[in-house]
Amino acid sequence: MAFLRNAWYVAAWSFEVTDEMFPRRLLGEPVLIYRTKNGEPAAVQDRCPHRFAPLHLGRIRGDNVECGYHGLQFDRSGACVHNPHGNHVIPKACRIRAYPIVERYGVLWLWAGDPEHADPSTISDFGYLVEAGRKTVHGSTLVRANYELINDNLMDASHTQYVHMDLLGTDAFARSKHEVTQDGETVHSNYVIPDSEIPTAYKDYFADQSQRVDYAVNFRWQPTSLVRNSVTLTPPAGTEGQRIERTGSHFMTPETETTTHYFFSHTRNFDLADPRVDARIRRWQQSGLTEQDGSMIEAVQKEMGASRFDELRPVLLSIDTAAVRVRRVLAKLITAEQQLPASVSTAA
Repeated sequence: MAFLRNAWYVAAWSFEVTDEMFPRRLLGEPVLIYRTKNGEPAAVQDRCPHRFAPLHLGRIRGDNVECGYHGLQFDRSGACVHNPHGNHVIPKACRIRAYPIVERYGVLWLWAGDPEHADPSTISDFGYLVEAGRKTVHGSTLVRANYELINDNLMDASHTQYVHMDLLGTDAFARSKHEVTQDGETVHSNYVIPDSEIPTAYKDYFADQSQRVDYAVNFRWQPTSLVRNSVTLTPPAGTEGQRIERTGSHFMTPETETTTHYFFSHTRNFDLADPRVDARIRRWQQSGLTEQDGSMIEAVQKEMGASRFDELRPVLLSIDTAAVRVRRVLAKLITAEQQLPASVSTAA
């Protein structure tokens, strides 16, 4: 499977992993995530090297994982530290892969490549997720489609006028100005929609739902598949009215070639303590991201079957500019990594 390995991927939201074992397939590999007694996250291969039993069917013993089949125990470094059988000798080959894992911004970040190159300082800045004066509502789903199809969807806001017509449709989108820029490996897709009606998804946030707004939607994509989506609705110059700002986060981590863990959240700077606003956002996450986007993207994957996207020779439109740039950046990074020595391009 052609994935970028030397990179940080979102393995889970921090609150998902407690003192119990948390199994998840990431980039085609079975991974077991758990917390040590002091609360630190650990991630190891979820497969015993003896008879290949899933380790999550076993139990936690202190800071170690015990296989539920024959009782071998492994520490967070992947080393076998206990063999309850015979002379208790531990074969040299009896170890499992351990993954560097870092907790930051309420996210568990997992390094999928060579551990020697796992530098936490290269984790992208998503500090606003835990910033004081903001409220974040989290969610996630499993999309039965390749992760790049979700990238395509996010970087092209024109689909909102069709897939999300009932929620994000606006009479002004045809007048929108779209700009795509690239800064190194970061791609921006920015929309300015002047003098717009308030889209239905945002009407409940406004006291005067009939006011006009300048509607701006900005997307920032960074490898491997980390997207920040900023939305602002501002009264046009010279008019009075309410202004709101909301920031979406979209993190795509491949489960397999054709399934993706899709993590999303929405962070706001208004009505921080209002549970009704939380509920509205969760409804949008369910209807807009899981049902509408998810259903369409999964239908695309089903139609593509086993074919690669480029093999089908897709027709390209002007609205595809940002998505094409993202695909090119990813392809370039993956190709460059595959040309590295095996000891660097794959995990030890």
